[in-house]
Formats: sequence, structure tokens, C-alpha cells
Amino acid sequence: MSGSFSWFNLLTVLATAFAVSVLLTPMVRGIATRYRMGDKPNGRRAHIRMIPHLGGVAIVAGVLVPLALWGDFSAASAASVVDGVLVGAVPAIAIIVLLGLIDDVKSLRAMHKLVVQIVAAAILVGAGFVLHVDGTAAVSVGALVLSFIFFIGMPSAVNVIDGHDGLAGGMVLISALAFALIANAIGFGLIVTASLSLVGACLGFLVFNFPPGTIYMGDTGSMFLGTMLALVACSLSMFAPSLHVFFAVCLVLGIPALDAILAIVRRVILRSPVFLADSLHMHHVLQQAGFSPRQVLAILLPVQLLLCALGVAAAFGVTLAIIVGAIVLATAFIWFLRQMVAARYVGGRLSPDISSGSIPLRGDRAVELSAHHRSVGR
Repeated sequence: MSGSFSWFNLLTVLATAFAVSVLLTPMVRGIATRYRMGDKPNGRRAHIRMIPHLGGVAIVAGVLVPLALWGDFSAASAASVVDGVLVGAVPAIAIIVLLGLIDDVKSLRAMHKLVVQIVAAAILVGAGFVLHVDGTAAVSVGALVLSFIFFIGMPSAVNVIDGHDGLAGGMVLISALAFALIANAIGFGLIVTASLSLVGACLGFLVFNFPPGTIYMGDTGSMFLGTMLALVACSLSMFAPSLHVFFAVCLVLGIPALDAILAIVRRVILRSPVFLADSLHMHHVLQQAGFSPRQVLAILLPVQLLLCALGVAAAFGVTLAIIVGAIVLATAFIWFLRQMVAARYVGGRLSPDISSGSIPLRGDRAVELSAHHRSVGR
């Protein structure tokens, strides 16, 4: 499919992705439950029973099936600047999916996962995927380094926000929809297909993951979705290189990227190991403030929707959208960082580790989660 899609094309891709995801998710959930493959209650996860976490398998199928059926990989669709590197993405995607599956079945150490992510990122950059910052087609050393970090960071960013029912799936759905609008407007049919496949697959999964969720996507889903978002973003910047498109990508990936950056910054401030998991992510902060799981989504998803709308406008050359988006992100960064640091310190000293079923408060006490809170989110 080349150029702008007809409504029939759009709905066909979307419906195929949704159908594959919504049909496979309960099947995968049954298998994971039978073999006890899931997240068990611990100090960081708020649920009180084992929740199967192989939902990412259904998401991967939901994206790849319509992409294989309806994606036009011809040079006319992808353009020479992107067409020559598309094949190079296949091994990297396979590596990321395999890594996620192994981690979901047998938990891996963070450093081991990072090494594999570095290999996948190197394959993608080596294949020619580069995030273009300006309107030139030239590839600088800085652009290569930025792209390398980007391909490592995005899977981790989506993995970070996959700590609350419906959050990662909802965020990716909104971002992919924005990318689909941008790609359709500039006539990049292949990326329209890929983006709508992401939208449909996430929508089908959310049927079972919306609070209270009965299955998680696990690392298979989160790292695959992060990699696909990074590929779509890079492809758009290669197809239509400009400063506005670069800023559009930054805004569309707003909340996932922001939470990942906040995780690094607060751990540096608190002198905690950068790769040590904690319970101070954005959704944790909002739960700590007393919001229910669905209310957390009602706060974060609209902000992401706003950033994506600004990103679409920025891609069309609206400079004001970039300024407004930067203000929104800066405000969110400052507010959440203050809350995260305050929640980690109690009485001038580092608070003890969070116990199972509790979330730290800024005072000298911890609040026990209600049964509803314990049944959803992680």
C-alpha cells in the first residue's frame, strides 16, 4: 500500500491486528496459568495472586500478522532511504522477542538483558536506521550515537511503564495512532500499516489488561513494543528528515521517555544503582497520592494524548506545538521528580524498602493498599 490509505485499507489493518490479539490473548493466558508462568506477589508488585505474563506473545502476533499481510515493502512504498535497511530490522526484532520470552519464563539479570539490547541496537544502527535530527540526509557520529541510545532506551522505557494495568498498552496505542496520522499525511504507507498494527494489537490486549487486568504483556510485549515504536520513529525521521519531525517524535513518545529519564535522574540523586528496580515510577507516585488504578490511567493517558496531538501538529510545521509540549514535559518532570525524591526520603534519611502491599508516603507512615489496589497494577 503506497501513499494515503483508503478507509477500507485502514480498517482492514486495524481489524486484523485487533482480531489476532483479542483471540490469542486468552489462549496464551490459559497456557501461562497452567504452567504457572506469571508475576507473583512481591514488594514491588501490588497484586495478591499470580498473574500470567505472556500476553506479549499475542501482541507480537497481532502486530506481525497484519504487517506481513498488508505491508508493502516495495521501494515505491518505503522509498530508497528506508527500503534498503528494512531487512536489517528482522534479526534485531527476533532477538528482542526471544530475549523477552526467556526473561518471562526465567527471569534474567538486568545487566544480561542490557547486553542483548545493546547487540540488537547495534544491529539496527548497523543496518542503517538513524534518527535524523535535522533536514539533512547526512549521518553524523552524533546521530549514530543518539540512534544507538534510542534503540536501547525505548524498549526499556515501555518496560518501565508496564508496571500498571493498561498503562503500557494504552501509551503505545496512543503513540502509534499519532505516528499513523503523521505517516499517512506524508504518504509513507508501510509505516501506516506498522503503526495501525500496533494500535490494533494493543487494543485487543487491553480488553484483558484494562484494570483489573487478568494478564500482563511481560517483557516479551513491552520490549517488542518499544523496539517497534523506535523503528517507526526512526523510519519517519529518515523518510521526512526535519527538525520538526524530530521534535514530533520526542513529543509522541513523551510519557514513556519521561518516566525512563526520571528513573535515571532520581536514582542518581538518591545514589541508588541505576539498574535497581524501585517503586517510584510515575504511576507509583499517583497511587501514593490516593488515586485508584483507573484514575491513574485517567490522568496519564490524557497527558500522553495531549503530547501526541502536539507531536502531530509539530510534524506539520507548527512551532508553537513544540514550545507547548516542552513546557508540559518540563512541568511534569519537575513535579514528578519532587514527589519521587520526597517519597523516598523519610525524616531526612532513606526510607526502608517498600513492603509487600504498601506504598511509601511522604510522612512517617505507609498506607496499606485496598483489595482493589492490590489486585491490579504492579
